[in-house]
Amino acid sequence: MSARERVGLGVVVNTDAALVDPDWDVFAAEHERRFGLAISHLKSLVRGQSYDNEVMKVRVGAGGFYVQSRRFPAAFYGDTGRPTVRHVGREEAEVIAWDAAAHYRAGEARSLTCIYGDDDPPDVFFGYRTGGQRRYELGVLRHRLPLHARILVEGAGASELVPGGSGVLVLQRLADERFVVLTALGRRAPFSGTFEPEG
Repeated sequence: MSARERVGLGVVVNTDAALVDPDWDVFAAEHERRFGLAISHLKSLVRGQSYDNEVMKVRVGAGGFYVQSRRFPAAFYGDTGRPTVRHVGREEAEVIAWDAAAHYRAGEARSLTCIYGDDDPPDVFFGYRTGGQRRYELGVLRHRLPLHARILVEGAGASELVPGGSGVLVLQRLADERFVVLTALGRRAPFSGTFEPEG
């Protein structure tokens, strides 16, 4: 399948792997070179409803959705698949956050990001599976409810979080203390940060 055909099916721009133990001396230039155009293009496709809070920007539109850190904009996840959006109360948000952590710890999720506060340094957990049981983790999973959480599930089978076992779930606390949950089922072709020649 050519690059053009894959884009027709949708695409995901996920910078998680680039954040795993990078060379910080050249990070900004490399990140811009690899992801800048793709992030800009995906943001131009989304242009929709804002669900921002003090730590993360979340946008949902006809062209998909994206989440981006306010403090560290290189932390970006965008998907051209349109998610389902629903509002939940605190109790259900706590169950979702607990289930997301359990799925990650059980090896049923590719990555889990939780942001608990905008302190200095920020209070975050970032977990990313690099293959098999190998994983990279930064920060600590907390018992309290995060301001933002994102879990990427790939083929974990039946799950209440991501029915069908493949997709992404985003939990975001809003300014009025309500929570919004975005769920995008299935997988689109990941943008790798490089362009492949057609042929």
